[in-house]
Amino acid sequence: MTHTKESRQQLRQQLRQARRSLSTTEQANAAKHLVKQFQDNLQPLLINSPSPKKVALYLANDGEICPQYLCEFFWQSKIQTYLPVIDNQELKFAVYTESSQWQSNQYGIKEPVATEYLSPHDLDLVFLPLVGFDKQGGRLGMGGGFYDRTFANKKVHEEPLLIGLAHNCQQVDELPIESWDVPLQAILTPSSFIETKT
Repeated sequence: MTHTKESRQQLRQQLRQARRSLSTTEQANAAKHLVKQFQDNLQPLLINSPSPKKVALYLANDGEICPQYLCEFFWQSKIQTYLPVIDNQELKFAVYTESSQWQSNQYGIKEPVATEYLSPHDLDLVFLPLVGFDKQGGRLGMGGGFYDRTFANKKVHEEPLLIGLAHNCQQVDELPIESWDVPLQAILTPSSFIETKT
């Protein structure tokens, strides 16, 4: 399906504005509810498989839902946590701890300083930021394409499991998806856990 750049960009602007319009209190409450949604819905799916040992998150920016409470839950559960670092046109992942040192990338977003990086395909779970999503697993990002290029060759049922994190206001009925858009296996919001049909 082909869509105009303008239609995707217009939708992106509308959804970015919707998430940026949330108050500080609404943002904080949404972030706390993510942990409960994870515990109630995603953790049980992992009972019959090895617990995730390597999980990637992100630092919230531009009104994105913040995964910091999720991160703290993973730290308490002794699960290794990673953050993305831009490497040319793709992402590699650096370990994230309370003592991480920081640098800023070309977009002004903080990244951990590291000498060793984990390959994306060595992760068990990746929680992705997004601008918009639909129940079919479609994800509209900021437009840089970093996650799409990083996971372009990943088969749907291969690790890592790709899970979008979003505010409820970021859901649409159907996204204008392009051939290069990598589908999500699930979406976690403050009020729901959506398993996709991908």
